[in-house]
Amino acid sequence: MNKSEFNILIVEDEFIAFAYLKNILEKMDFINIYNARNSNEAKDKVSTYKINLIFMDINIDGSIDGIACARLINEKDNIPIIYTTAYADMNTINDTKETNMFGYIIKPFNYEDVDVTLSVAMRFLEKDNTTLNIIDEELTLTKDYKYYKNSKTLKKSGVVVNLTKKELEIFNQLSLKINQNISYEFLIDEVWKGKEVSLSTIRDTISRLKRKVPELNIQNVANYGYILKLNE
Repeated sequence: MNKSEFNILIVEDEFIAFAYLKNILEKMDFINIYNARNSNEAKDKVSTYKINLIFMDINIDGSIDGIACARLINEKDNIPIIYTTAYADMNTINDTKETNMFGYIIKPFNYEDVDVTLSVAMRFLEKDNTTLNIIDEELTLTKDYKYYKNSKTLKKSGVVVNLTKKELEIFNQLSLKINQNISYEFLIDEVWKGKEVSLSTIRDTISRLKRKVPELNIQNVANYGYILKLNE
C-alpha cells in the first residue's frame, strides 16, 4: 500500500502525545496524519477524509471514551483501530474486542512498539486490498493463543501479540514444526538467511520471545536448538 495515499487518524486529546506519535509515523514515511481530540472531531475527520487506520487513545475528552467512539465509527466504517492506553487490564482489553481492534500499544511506547503493531495491521489491509475471501489458516495453540499462518499473526485472547521481525520468524518456524526439535542451524538458515550469527544472538532472541509468551511451552533442546511443545 502506498504510504503517500494512506490516511491515519490519531484520536488523542493531549497535544504532546499526538505530536510524539505523529513524529514516529512521519519517520516511517507516512504523510497524511490527522488529529481528533474527542469523539465528535473523530467522526468529522472520518467523514471528511478517507481514513485507513485509527490510533485511538482510550481516555479522551468528552462524554464518551475511546472504545465507545470506536464503536460509533465502526457502525458505519469498518476502519482498523489500534488502541493506545496506559492500562492493560483484561476488562479494558475485552471491551476493545467489540470493535475492529487490530492491536493496542501500552504507554509509554517507542518507535519499535508502533512499528511492530502497525506492520501487522498493514499486512491485513494489504491482503484485504489484493486477495479477497482468502481464509487465514488458524492454528489453536492453547485456549488463549491462536496463530494465523497466512498473515503470520499471533493472538492472545483475540489481541495481537507484538513481536519483532526476528521473534515472529522464529515463532513461525516453531509453529510449523510443533513438538519437533528445531536446530540452531535450521534457524540460522530460515530466520537469518544463512548470515553469520552467534548462538548468543539466537538465545537472546528466543529469551525475549519466551518473555512475551510465557504460557507457551518453548523449550531449549540441549546442544541442539528448540522445540514448541503442545499437548497432543
